[in-house]
Amino acid sequence: MEKNFKLKFLQCKESDLSEIGLDKTYTRKAVEKHSFKTLKIYGLSCAQANIIKQTALSSGTDCAVHREVITGKIESSDCILSGSIDELKKIAEKLKYQPLKLSILSENIKELLANTIPAPINIRDIVINWQEPYIMGILNVTPDSFSDGGLYNTIDKAIEHYKELIENGADIVDIGGESTRPYSKPVSSEEEINRVIPVIKAIREFDKSTILSIDTRNAITAQKAIEVGVDIINDISATEWDEEIVNSAIEHQCPIILGHASAPPEVMQDYTNYTDVVDEIFNYFYNKLDLLTSSGIEKCNIIIDPGIGFGKTTKQNFEIINRLEELKTLGCPILVGHSRKNFIKEITGTTDNTVLDEATAILTQKLIEKRVNIIRVHNVKLNNIAKKLCKSFF
Repeated sequence: MEKNFKLKFLQCKESDLSEIGLDKTYTRKAVEKHSFKTLKIYGLSCAQANIIKQTALSSGTDCAVHREVITGKIESSDCILSGSIDELKKIAEKLKYQPLKLSILSENIKELLANTIPAPINIRDIVINWQEPYIMGILNVTPDSFSDGGLYNTIDKAIEHYKELIENGADIVDIGGESTRPYSKPVSSEEEINRVIPVIKAIREFDKSTILSIDTRNAITAQKAIEVGVDIINDISATEWDEEIVNSAIEHQCPIILGHASAPPEVMQDYTNYTDVVDEIFNYFYNKLDLLTSSGIEKCNIIIDPGIGFGKTTKQNFEIINRLEELKTLGCPILVGHSRKNFIKEITGTTDNTVLDEATAILTQKLIEKRVNIIRVHNVKLNNIAKKLCKSFF
């Protein structure tokens, strides 16, 4: 009996090419020939789509378009273009000389292929370069948050927990005074301010270096929090709840985290009927980025959060996690907050925080593989261990 050939699938790296004996001066270029990407390009005219398809074929790959593109019976078509990085670069170079504004697409493709890591963010004298994920610890000073409501709603308790988060390796601490769990009711900005501002002031009395974020939808809360030492705005409504929050971000040139939610918390779980959840999140942020950068917020100061659990089903949450690379093409750092959420409870069949924290850490490992930039969690210690174990991925 003849022996079968030995073979396997491979995610090609320079070290793999060196190992088989390829000329070392050629390995970096060769990686581009053996690393494949798939791009989706939206809203092309039939003429544009036909040119891209023919360009792809001439470059040794292919492009999927609507079946009626060749007849011109439709107004527009999306396309799916696949190939090695080297092939996509060649296609982009050929499109540079094509009509119908395809030279713009050429630059877009080149830019997308070049920018694998988001631009750094400067916070005071700290440079966040996104070379590895940052762990964001959660400090809820609320009476009714879904997993720790009432545990840290005095200054002393909040400070004690804050110190624990820092000791366990939190890079950022996110301070919130309003629960936005499913079906929660909004609190007044006055009440929210009374909860968070004294805690922030107390923290800044002994810790002036740690990066702090304020978890709020309200512009006045964000403004007052920045005035007493907060560095980042974390708005789960992506400026939809209170548009004035944009002005605080512009005035202080501070980073802002934009969260995706299908609706306000009290009704968001009634709105989970997406045609394609990741596609809709992508398009939402694409338009939001255009709006906010036009308003004066620098793109490097925008972080996006796909809103795990905010108007999504369990299946949709896992689909978002599985397809995070699609959102990374927006060019912004990505934050994921999955800690102890209902979809984990549904899968594990428990509300025990010890088990939920373990399950959260398992998902954190997946997120690190996906190159997520900020991981927002309750149990910093456990998730920091997961980060250390995954260090070899960086």
